[in-house]
Amino acid sequence: MNTTTRYTLASLILLFWLGFFVATPGAVLPFWRAEFGILGEMAAFFNLQLLGLLLGVGLATRLRRRHPVVPASAAVLAAAYLAMGLAPSFAWIVAAAGVGGVAQGVLNVHANGLVGELHPRTRVLMLNRVNAAFGVGAVVAPLWLTWLPWRVGFVLAALGWLAAAGMAWGAPEVRERVGRLSLGLLRRALPLLSAVGLYVAVEASISAWSGAYLTELGYPVRLAGTLLAGYWLLLTASRLGLARWVAADPLGRLYRLTLASLAVLLALAWPPLAPLFPLVAVFYGPIFGTSFAALQGRFGQELTAGMFYAAAVGGTLGPALFAVLPGPRWIPLGFVVLGALLLAALWRSREV
Repeated sequence: MNTTTRYTLASLILLFWLGFFVATPGAVLPFWRAEFGILGEMAAFFNLQLLGLLLGVGLATRLRRRHPVVPASAAVLAAAYLAMGLAPSFAWIVAAAGVGGVAQGVLNVHANGLVGELHPRTRVLMLNRVNAAFGVGAVVAPLWLTWLPWRVGFVLAALGWLAAAGMAWGAPEVRERVGRLSLGLLRRALPLLSAVGLYVAVEASISAWSGAYLTELGYPVRLAGTLLAGYWLLLTASRLGLARWVAADPLGRLYRLTLASLAVLLALAWPPLAPLFPLVAVFYGPIFGTSFAALQGRFGQELTAGMFYAAAVGGTLGPALFAVLPGPRWIPLGFVVLGALLLAALWRSREV
């Protein structure tokens, strides 16, 4: 196996486990509540994980060397899963979430950045392909952690993280740098960063609120859950299926896909068509990988950190804004507004 193949595969495996990590809390929360009697304590879990993520992203973009930072971060997540799997109290799990969040931030930047550097001519295509592994990990986690005893599932996941650390051993240093950041550079990148934040806001809002909307309309809870799994599967399939087509005109074709997505979002306001919400994932799948490729290619490694900061803001504020709507029937309107703002950001990004 040559070096390019090895580290591309290592990035793919890391992104699979990162998707698994993101989906873990939702999969095991019922078990944690039953065993530890927690509820409000989950706020500490998510806040500490988010703080760790932001610290990790900032750290990753300031370090040129990937070895031993990348394999060490995967090993830290192995230790975090082992600690959570053996935790005698929920405090252990909260502490592990914060430490794991730092490692998550480092790996988010470098697992994507390494692929972009290894494949500069096919950056958009390859980043969309390896990011499909993230979606697969998010789909696998709920199955893995509910069909197995959750503690056993965590210990086995720790072994998976150790295997990923071994694959990433010796990862090459960062090649593409643009020098010192400036306000002018940030201003030029702002449309792309806004598009990423709005994309994550739409994605997270649909994930969080589609079930509430469907059950308000009288659809069964199990149907809502099944459709949500379909949403994540379509998002992953879209990254794979549209990667080559989007690579031919990255930002132009993202704009066209997002424009088409508004038709689905508008249709959701009519109750008989509400279960069609997973179809919007078909149009959104390539956005993250393509945006990362554009930022890395035009501005270098430093500004890719901005993507993850924008994603953190969008993924937090987007779903939170729906809590102030007058009622669940207004949810489709919120989806449409976010979708339209995303479209406007992508239109501006075409000029970057």
